[in-house]
Amino acid sequence: MADPARLVFPGFTVGKQDSREAEDLVRLGVGGFCLYRGTPSTLAALTARLRRVAGRPLLFCADYEEGPWAHVSGSTALPTNLGIGASGSAAAAREKGLITAREARALGIDWVLAPVLDLAGEPANPIVNLRAFSDRADEAARLARAFLAGLREGGALGCLKHFPGHGSTRQDSHLDLPRVSASRATLARRELAPFKALARGADSVMTAHLLVPALEPQRIPFTLSAAGPRLLRSWGFRGLVTTDALDMKAVSDRFGESEAALLALRGGADILLVPRDARALIAELRIAVANDSSLAQRAAESCRRLDQVISRVPDRRPSVRIVGSTSHRRRAVVLFDQCLAWSSPLRVRSLSRAVYFEPQGSRPPEGRAFVSALRRCGVKVRLGRSASAGETLVVGVFVGPRAYCGRIRLSPGERACLWTALHRAPAAVVVSFGSPFELAGLPPRVAGLCAFSRAEAAQDAAARVLADRPAIRGRMPVMLKEESWVK
Repeated sequence: MADPARLVFPGFTVGKQDSREAEDLVRLGVGGFCLYRGTPSTLAALTARLRRVAGRPLLFCADYEEGPWAHVSGSTALPTNLGIGASGSAAAAREKGLITAREARALGIDWVLAPVLDLAGEPANPIVNLRAFSDRADEAARLARAFLAGLREGGALGCLKHFPGHGSTRQDSHLDLPRVSASRATLARRELAPFKALARGADSVMTAHLLVPALEPQRIPFTLSAAGPRLLRSWGFRGLVTTDALDMKAVSDRFGESEAALLALRGGADILLVPRDARALIAELRIAVANDSSLAQRAAESCRRLDQVISRVPDRRPSVRIVGSTSHRRRAVVLFDQCLAWSSPLRVRSLSRAVYFEPQGSRPPEGRAFVSALRRCGVKVRLGRSASAGETLVVGVFVGPRAYCGRIRLSPGERACLWTALHRAPAAVVVSFGSPFELAGLPPRVAGLCAFSRAEAAQDAAARVLADRPAIRGRMPVMLKEESWVK
């Protein structure tokens, strides 16, 4: 009888949790871990040690949607998916996937929980936004396909998420259980289309904690439903179905953990990702499987599928020295240069004197790298919110998706502060280092530039454009709807 413990993938935060906890879970029989944080050396050492303790194949995964850099200090920063969408370049998407794969595998992580196939059409969505490639299904599929090709070239497994599409919601499933109210026909045309296009041959798909009445009439999260796996298999998908993290409030506030896991497993899920209490869950699963032959068969099927996916991973692993290497960083600079876009036809002249301002009032400013880069380019920059004659007001906006935040917009007070500063400035440009929707409805005489990322390399790229005026070939990957600004 297959051990259902292999289907449990606990979360583990490197540098915060004791590695002996992970070793104990390996001895208990888990099939792998979802890893957070760490440094290149600590991650590579941990994954190697746990594999030795296990004496069997383990599969480590991580949310490296922009490469490891948002989690792992010292790794290479890469553009967001929406930045890649602005470039429109399949070659850039592939390059991002390749660098991501090489650095992840050097850390011991073979399963990259990316790409996101959600669509970025809802400005108020607090958790998708920059993580999506586009607000268009065909474009999302085209760029995700190229990203997956890069992952595959680098020897890593990919994961299509968050099925059947989280982009149209206005809630974060880390905090609540969002509802997707679209009809089945609308879903087929939009949200489902990228998944269907890429399902055949995909390594894995992550289901989302969503209510989707058009696909699952029962009021249960799609993660726990048989509807998702059934639909995926009908499209020829043969890879792993993984739940989204079971500790997220969309599920954990409504179901007991073993209840949720058993619903998901019976419904066709293979991997039970990030439970709150892995030990207790494994005990419950073993009892349930021992007393239910159909569930035992279902668990055995998932274990076979896990073995098949692991068998695709190459034996040879890159050296940890490539993580954050000069070569990767240079290649990333080229990518960031491609991932810039003006939000309107209005442009600004090359800057010579500028006043830098952030309406969010961060201290120190979040755009420190941007200001430094402007100065390296010869621009005289001071901090403030009032520009004099001959000066251009440059506004940096840092708003992006963040788990458990639930907000993706400037507050009314911050918007009022921004409007006042723009109204008084003789010349102004707003640079978004995050959500492009913050550039919607700018006053006609104000230019908008989007870098789609807060990474230092993105800030450097934006500074070079404003100071030296290299050509920008990127185009906005989402529709910006006009909206009233606070006056």
